[in-house]
Amino acid sequence: MLEVRVPKRFIEDHEDRSCIRIADGSDYGKPGKIEDVLVRALKYHYIVSLTDAQARELLSDANYYRDGGGGGMDMKQMLGLISSAKATYNALIKAGLEPIVEPKVIY
Repeated sequence: MLEVRVPKRFIEDHEDRSCIRIADGSDYGKPGKIEDVLVRALKYHYIVSLTDAQARELLSDANYYRDGGGGGMDMKQMLGLISSAKATYNALIKAGLEPIVEPKVIY
């Protein structure tokens, strides 16, 4: 288990998209809630305890959104999501996960 401090904004968005998964015997797991992984709630952050699979899924999601992935939001919402995704990604790397290395595209 990995205990990490993440911004509320990003993990709540992650939960809204049913990306928090709890082991149920299947390969992917059933949808979970923040309360299932919550250790402590702070003013702007949650301290969560994640399995390796949950942490890797959150890292992958944060990697996608930190570069501006996902659309359909106004600029203020998008900037908030991007900055919280960057903070989440950095917190997970600092906690010991390997960074996601994107392949370089040569045209």
